[in-house]
Amino acid sequence: MSETSLKKRYVTKLLASVVSGVVGMIVVAIVPKAIGPLAYGQFVYLQQFFTKIIGGLDAGSSLAFFTKLSARPDRKELISFYFSYSLFVLLVLVALVYVVEFFGWSYYFLPGVDGAYIYWGFCFCFLTWLYQLCIHISDAYALTASIELIKIIHKILSLCLLVLFVCFLSFDLMSYFYFQIISLVVFLLWVLYLFKRSGIVTARVFVFKAVNLKSVGLEFVSYCSPLFIYSAVGLFAGLFDIWLLQTTGGAVQTGYYGLAYSLAAMCFIFTGAMTPIITREFSKSYEQKDLQTMRRLFDRYIPMLYSIAAYFAVFISFQSANILELFTDEKFADAYWVLVVMGLYPIHQTYGQLSGSIFYATGQTKLYRNIGITSMFVGLLLTLVLIYLLDLQAVGLAFKMIISQLIGVNIQLYFNVKLLGLRITRFVWHQFFSVAFFAAAALVSTVLIDFSTPLVSFLVSGFVYTLLVVVGVLIYPEICALTRADVKYSINKAKNIFSY
Repeated sequence: MSETSLKKRYVTKLLASVVSGVVGMIVVAIVPKAIGPLAYGQFVYLQQFFTKIIGGLDAGSSLAFFTKLSARPDRKELISFYFSYSLFVLLVLVALVYVVEFFGWSYYFLPGVDGAYIYWGFCFCFLTWLYQLCIHISDAYALTASIELIKIIHKILSLCLLVLFVCFLSFDLMSYFYFQIISLVVFLLWVLYLFKRSGIVTARVFVFKAVNLKSVGLEFVSYCSPLFIYSAVGLFAGLFDIWLLQTTGGAVQTGYYGLAYSLAAMCFIFTGAMTPIITREFSKSYEQKDLQTMRRLFDRYIPMLYSIAAYFAVFISFQSANILELFTDEKFADAYWVLVVMGLYPIHQTYGQLSGSIFYATGQTKLYRNIGITSMFVGLLLTLVLIYLLDLQAVGLAFKMIISQLIGVNIQLYFNVKLLGLRITRFVWHQFFSVAFFAAAALVSTVLIDFSTPLVSFLVSGFVYTLLVVVGVLIYPEICALTRADVKYSINKAKNIFSY
């Protein structure tokens, strides 16, 4: 099977991410207003609750699966094993939901959530997890172009389906769950057909006797066992965060947090497209003992993608008022400060995803666990102080997310640069300098531009902000982790394009 280049895979994945981002923006503009803060808060709580539980059951095994399959795509037994493991996860989830319902514990674990939505929330989150597994398989086999084309078509068709639901049905939270589940099932069936046609998935994959699942299982246990405690602590910490917010602030505050997170996540359009591709390259390079390539990829792409995330995140934070007016109505006006803070979250989230992939690629899961547990304990203390003691509610959770991540990511960075033989001072200095520059540019563009129409203010401010950033990068390319040679090459390439 021929393998497309890293650049082509990134461009294809980026195009799909842009389409997904645009569709996501439209969905955010439609759904919260249509169902209201209370119902949207229940959706966010169920999504967070079951996602955390699935993440605990996953215990890093999905990333181990992706890493091992990327390094050795010929190992079809990995797919067989993980198919059986996904069935195990499903059975555990069904049993868990049944027990919670049977003993009436939903009042304690799912406060303020209508019981009619619990099973639908569980189905939605499990299918979302399967969706990510399919993406992992496609990236491991370098089928990025085909899968991303399917994602583009699927996103557009899903948006059309959502519009039909809103226009012709009495649209409520149950309708939104119906929409999400139908959309995910269609995508999964489509991708499985592609895998079958490509020879990745055959009938033997689903026959457990065709492979020694025990030996593969022991391999996964050896790889993921250091992450078991990490996953257990992460499960507790994640559930405690959202549970405390739901209990003290109610579903409306959870809705504010979920809305702010969804709007901030738009920053992942450009950086999220690169994360699985870089992870795959790290895995292949480490398998071949090629530390020089790993060093080059880390030094080149990590700060650059951090700058791209910071460019978008800082602007979203400064434009929170206009964004909320564009996407919501007066019912979400109190989400302003939540979005101001949460808008900055994708900056170090991007760093964490890209930097964290080194630990999985090199098998340093024990070290990754220790770093993660340390930052989670700090996060638990911050949750108690900010949400419970200071009663900052959704704003407190947003602050907690940013502070704990900033600490954890930089501890990860220390060990990564040590492994690769790079200097940490450049990376740390770049983190703070680039954000400070983007913040100054965003402040100037926001203060100077103030029209009565939020859309006009947002667009004109964005133009001025981008202009200031471009001028800054031309003067000092290190803002975006570039060199003058990179800038000169880009200018010449742009001239060649526009000369035709």
